[in-house]
Amino acid sequence: MVAPGYLLNLDAVPPLIFPFQFNPDIVSDKKSFKYSPANRFGQWGFDRTKAGSGFFGTISGFSNDVKEFGSLLTATKPLEPQEGEPRTIGLEFALDASMDAPAEPYRSGSRDIRFDLAILRSFMYPGWELMTLLPELFTSTTFPCWNRPPTCSLSYADISLTGVVTDLDIKMTEFNANGQPLRAEVNLTFKEQTYSVSTITDFVRRYYRVVQSYRSAEGFAVSWGEAFISPFKSFE
Repeated sequence: MVAPGYLLNLDAVPPLIFPFQFNPDIVSDKKSFKYSPANRFGQWGFDRTKAGSGFFGTISGFSNDVKEFGSLLTATKPLEPQEGEPRTIGLEFALDASMDAPAEPYRSGSRDIRFDLAILRSFMYPGWELMTLLPELFTSTTFPCWNRPPTCSLSYADISLTGVVTDLDIKMTEFNANGQPLRAEVNLTFKEQTYSVSTITDFVRRYYRVVQSYRSAEGFAVSWGEAFISPFKSFE
């Protein structure tokens, strides 16, 4: 059976490897940015145009003056960007070891999802990571305590990020005669850790695909043409 994606941390003690049994039912991808109101509205006039230096400075100042009229007309301060929020991936999927499942789970020889649940829960509880544990063992006289859950790598479809599991909701919906869970519905929230190489590779991949979207000269021209005339369509 080929797993469609995985969550893993090979640096954890013990290593945590969770390949998805089936494709998730729902994958949500959320990114938000913090904005705050500016301290001033601007003013009626072309003060920035007059203060501009040179041709391009004058054009830039004129553009800013025109934009300020929108805030003045609505008496609403413009928004200024502050900082981004971590990219958040939501996953909803099922673990199924019942006799009606299309294939047996792959982490044991028997139909048992307790292994899956143990791995998923381990992403939520503090544990050791090998690269931080070894220096402590050689430099400290006491055994190091764990104090944070492990980071993990998420790979599914076009998503390949390093981050942390911040929420885990497990609903067990079917059991055998001994009370052993046979089926569970999992709702998992993953947040990107931007202090990672994966954020850089994701940035490069995203912009490469933006460029790919203009792979034909005609498509590029149409995209820019539509973007240019769209503000004027509101007057029709």
